[in-house]
Amino acid sequence: MKRRTKLAGKESRNMRIKIALLTHAVAILALMTLPVLRPSAQAAPQGAGFVYVMTNDPSGNAVVQFSRSDSGPLTLVDQESTGGLGGTGGDVPATPLDPLGSQDSLIMNGDGSRLLAVNAGSNEISSLGVTSTGLTLLSKVSSGGSFPISVALAGNLVYVLNARGTPNITGFRLHPDGTLQALPGSTRDLPGGDGAVPRDVRFTPDGTRLLVTEAGTNQIDIFELGNNGLVTDVSTQPSSGSSPFGFTFGRDGVLVVLESTGGSVSSYRLTSQNSLDVISASVPNGQDPCWISLTGDGHGFISNPARGTLSSYQVAADGHLTLVDAVAAAPAGSAPIDSALSSDSKFLYVVDSALGRVLIFRLNGDNLASVGSVTGLPTTVQGIAAQ
Repeated sequence: MKRRTKLAGKESRNMRIKIALLTHAVAILALMTLPVLRPSAQAAPQGAGFVYVMTNDPSGNAVVQFSRSDSGPLTLVDQESTGGLGGTGGDVPATPLDPLGSQDSLIMNGDGSRLLAVNAGSNEISSLGVTSTGLTLLSKVSSGGSFPISVALAGNLVYVLNARGTPNITGFRLHPDGTLQALPGSTRDLPGGDGAVPRDVRFTPDGTRLLVTEAGTNQIDIFELGNNGLVTDVSTQPSSGSSPFGFTFGRDGVLVVLESTGGSVSSYRLTSQNSLDVISASVPNGQDPCWISLTGDGHGFISNPARGTLSSYQVAADGHLTLVDAVAAAPAGSAPIDSALSSDSKFLYVVDSALGRVLIFRLNGDNLASVGSVTGLPTTVQGIAAQ
C-alpha cells in the first residue's frame, strides 16, 4: 500500500511538471505569434491625449497615432495611409534635415476629430477621421498646385500652400463628414512669384485673414478674406529679419515669426489696415530658428535643426520677446524640426528628422526636461499634432 501511494505521488508530481511545462510552452508560443509591426488599436489611458506624426514617406505617406500617458511617454495605437505620397527636397537648397521646408504640414481641427495632411509628392491633401482607437482616411483631393507643404484651417475653411512652380494658396471646404471640396476661384499666386520660397500658412485667430511667410523674398503676405472664403485683397510686409519661416499667434493676437537665416525671432501686431507693426525686432538666439510652439502664457520653444538644439523664449502679454535660453536642450545627433504641445501644455513633442524619432520633453516654465523618445520612424518624417 505504501509503495502504491509513493508511486501515485510520483506520478502526480510528474503530471504537475508536465502541465507546467506545457503551460509555459503555450505562453512562449503566444508571445511568438503576437504582431510586432503594428499593435492592435487601443484607447488612451484615462486623462491622457494623443500625438500624431506624418511619415511623409515618398513611397506612401501615412499618419501614425500614439496615445499619450499622463507622464508623457507615447504608445503606438494606429497607422493610416493618407492615400498619397510624401515629398522631399522642399528646402532651397534641399537638406535631408528638413524634407518639406515648412511648418504646419499636419494640423488638427478644434475638437480633435479631424486631421489634415499634405501629400507633397502627389500634389494632394488628405483628411483623416480620428478616434481613440484609430484613424480613417476620409477624403483626398488635388492641392490646386505643386508640392503642397503647409495647410491651415479656420472653421470649415481650408487653405493649402503650394511651394513649387508658381507658388500659390488654394482654398477648400471641409464638410462634416470629412470630405474636402475645392473652393472655386480661390487659387491665388503668392506676391513673391517664382522666387517666393514659401514656408508656412496660417489663419489669423479671427479667421478673417491668411498669412504666408516667404523666405526667398524676406516678406510676409497678408491675404484678406471675404465671407465666402475668397481672397479680396493682398498686401505684403517686409520681414524684420531674413528668411521668415514658421510662425504662430500668441496672447491678444501677437504674431511671432522665426527668421532662419538671421538666427532670430520677431513679434508683430497685425493692424486693421493689413500691416504689421513691429513689437520686438529680430531678437537673436545665435541658432537657426525654424519651428515654434507657444504656450498660452507665453513660453515659446524654438527648433534649430542645423544646430541640433531647442531654444526658449518668453513672449510677454504685450508681445515683447525675451530670449531665456539659447540652448534649452541639445539631444545628441538630433535635427529637431516640427513640434507640438500637449493640450495641457505639460509636454513638448518634437520631430527629429535626422534619427527618425519623436523627442519628448516635460515643461517646467521655460525649462525642458527630457523624458525619452519614440524611435522607428522614417527620416522623411515631418508634421506633428498633439492633444
